[in-house]
Amino acid sequence: MKHYAIIGGGPRGLFALESLFTALYNNALDAQIKVTLFEPFEYPGSGWVWNPEQVASNWLNITERALQDLPGRPEMKLGDAIIPAFPSYTEWLPEEQQNPPATHPDQFPPRAKMGTYLNARFEVLAAALKGFGLLDIITETVTELNYIAPHFTAKTSTQSVEEIEEVVLTIGHQDTILSDQLQEWQDHVAETDNAILFTEAYPVEKIMQANITSDSIVAFRGFGLAMIDQIRALTLQRGAHFETINEDTKELIFHGTKNHPQRFVPFSLDGLPMVPKPINEAVDKLFMPSDDAIDAFAKAIHKGACGDHLAKDQYFLLEAMAAVVAPLFLGIEDKALSHDLSEEEVYFLSINYLNNKSLDHSLLLSHETSVLKMMQQQVAMAVGEAPVSLDYFIGQVWRHCQPTIYREFSYPEIADDVVAEVIALDEASKRYSYGPPVESIQQLIALAKAGILDLDFVNNPEITCVENGWQLESDSNKVTIDVMLNAVLDAPQLVTVDTPIIKNLLHNEMIEPKHTDLGIRTGDYGYVEVPEGKSFVPLAVLGRLSKGSVIGVDAILECFGPRTISWSERSIDLMKNEK
Repeated sequence: MKHYAIIGGGPRGLFALESLFTALYNNALDAQIKVTLFEPFEYPGSGWVWNPEQVASNWLNITERALQDLPGRPEMKLGDAIIPAFPSYTEWLPEEQQNPPATHPDQFPPRAKMGTYLNARFEVLAAALKGFGLLDIITETVTELNYIAPHFTAKTSTQSVEEIEEVVLTIGHQDTILSDQLQEWQDHVAETDNAILFTEAYPVEKIMQANITSDSIVAFRGFGLAMIDQIRALTLQRGAHFETINEDTKELIFHGTKNHPQRFVPFSLDGLPMVPKPINEAVDKLFMPSDDAIDAFAKAIHKGACGDHLAKDQYFLLEAMAAVVAPLFLGIEDKALSHDLSEEEVYFLSINYLNNKSLDHSLLLSHETSVLKMMQQQVAMAVGEAPVSLDYFIGQVWRHCQPTIYREFSYPEIADDVVAEVIALDEASKRYSYGPPVESIQQLIALAKAGILDLDFVNNPEITCVENGWQLESDSNKVTIDVMLNAVLDAPQLVTVDTPIIKNLLHNEMIEPKHTDLGIRTGDYGYVEVPEGKSFVPLAVLGRLSKGSVIGVDAILECFGPRTISWSERSIDLMKNEK
């Protein structure tokens, strides 16, 4: 009986467990396996990001329509053992929520709802596997992993598990070393009486419980999704509410109370807002490439990443994306901003824009536009009430192409620096492709109109530590704030991770970074790469910390994607070959 350890029991750990037994079932092997799963969180399957108990004001940034691609689990028979099926996310929903009309606004569920689904899916699987003696769950954190061939030993604070023959690391967000800026602020707060600093964006419950009053002036280091969750936590969870005054556009009015801060001051390096996704399927169809276009795009990406003539820079991706965008943009005719460009001209303009997001052109929204007006313009495009700019169009087409990028760019053979360039491009796209629902942006607009959200300092202000907190200065405007909330999630940069198991693996030279800005170097099938001349080590890394070897590590759908299946099938194949 082969002994596996899965370290990390969030969504990726759940799917790794499912995939392993599915691969065993599909191969009809006589061989047996058992799994020890390490997960300290009380809701396995969900992980803390999808905690079923978190506040309802934390929303997903993916629609329930898109979550139709989250597959269920088929029933499996392993000898006398029957592992029950579990429905897909869409099948799990109440029937009336499963297939709404294309003109209905897309639903963006609370993260707690997804967490409830993931935990239920895990518990059904775990109950069956534990009943057959195939699964042990240890509710502790692994701090040390040692390997003396052919066995691993996993250590927690209270015990050691020995004779593990294969390990898959499926941990998610990890603590990292504080940036110089955050460290300076933390040192500053330690010397002041009244200033409050949160260096981590989540859980927002800690922020809600802090001594943040109606007199507090709150700054947000980051102008993205986490900031929106934090603002909702500090308003909606304190009695405020939004009133919808236009169902078609989700336009809102903010009704505040005396229980929440009266001034929020967000800022970021570029001051640009997140961009809302199309409000429904009918609008979104404008941006959907044809199957033929996606196929051609996939071939171009694969050729650049893994073909005979490997790409030497990021332009292969820019050119492939522009080839999808140009004919599609011309095809929407008067639904686009007025122009007289040819397909070739749109093609080259798209490449230039993707290479320089601040490019000035009549088809692109100007970065000189005020943030409030920019959000209003983008909402109008998202609800189908204004012609679409090319930058908004490219961002939404990129979202539809993203799964193809993630699939075809797995374990690329190109130089690490080119991988880093491609990942930087994808990260830059997330302002659009990972954008929030229209309603979230309408909430920010309503808060700005109510005088609660101060956008005067949003574009990279000068920040000085002062006696009562921090002073922000921008264009001769100044404000002193006493609460600073970090709303930037740490990137999966291996060299900055500050958790015991990762430091242990680095110390033992069992893992190495793909690039100084990226995660763990892995080869095909997710196994860690070992130096030439060294023996294979049966340690796989799936998910966030393998960024660079794969991309798309932060998407919930990628937790249930082909890379985990590929690892499990390869692992079972290796076991067959050992017999």
